[in-house]
Amino acid sequence: MAQKARRVTCNDCFFRKTSLCALDLSEPCPTFRPAVRGEMVAPPQARLVEPLPELQAPVWIAGPRIAAVGAA
Repeated sequence: MAQKARRVTCNDCFFRKTSLCALDLSEPCPTFRPAVRGEMVAPPQARLVEPLPELQAPVWIAGPRIAAVGAA
C-alpha cells in the first residue's frame, strides 16, 4: 500500500530550526527550505540548455545586433 505523503510544517524548515525565521505563520512560507541532517537543502534548479538553432529567429527577422553609438 502507498503511504500518505507527510505534510511539511514550519518546524521542518531550516530557518526555523536554526532560529533564523522571523515569521509566525500557520503554514510554511515561500522561503521554506527543508532541514536534512542540520543542513539546508537547496531547491532544484532548471537545467541550463543551449537553445536549438532551429528555434532561434533568423538574422533577417531579428536584425543584426549593433551597439549603441554615442552613448555617453
